[in-house]
This record gives sequence, C-alpha cells and structure tokens, in this order.
Amino acid sequence: MCKHSDCANYIPVDVAKGICHANGDITVQIDTPTCPKFTPGFKCKFCSHYQAGEQNMGTCTGFEDKFWAFADNGAKNCEKFERGAAEKVEA
Repeated sequence: MCKHSDCANYIPVDVAKGICHANGDITVQIDTPTCPKFTPGFKCKFCSHYQAGEQNMGTCTGFEDKFWAFADNGAKNCEKFERGAAEKVEA
C-alpha cells in the first residue's frame, strides 16, 4: 500500500512530516495512507524497468547493464524512467 511519501504531490519537511500540494498545502505525516488525489511519484518502484526482489531491493533493467535498485530510490532525474505498473498502486 502506498503512503504520502510515494505521492508526486508530497514535499518533505522533515523525517516525520511533509506538505501535500494536492490538498491546499496541508501538513501530513509521511507514513499515513494516501488520499484520492494520489499521483505516483518518481520512484524506481513505479518504473516499468524495475523488477522487484526481496526486502525492497530489486533490479533496474532500463540500461544495458542491470543494476540493483531500492524500490524507494528517487528517479526524477533518471533518463530511462518510464511510468509503469511495477508495483500495484493502491491509493
């Protein structure tokens, strides 16, 4: 299940909370369930090239060589990021 920190509308403030731009810049806790306005953020687990493995570690197959990747790695600047269904998104 996804949480606020997985949303593209979430901006972190510190390790426990952040701001939700989708709901009028309200403060939300990082690990609480998402709202109906959830939009998957740029993380490896939302990329079509990510193959999930054990314990939140997987493989990136988007490049010529395969690389290990954590599911929660930020992928906003990844040149091979393609939104996909690597993880079932439940808002």
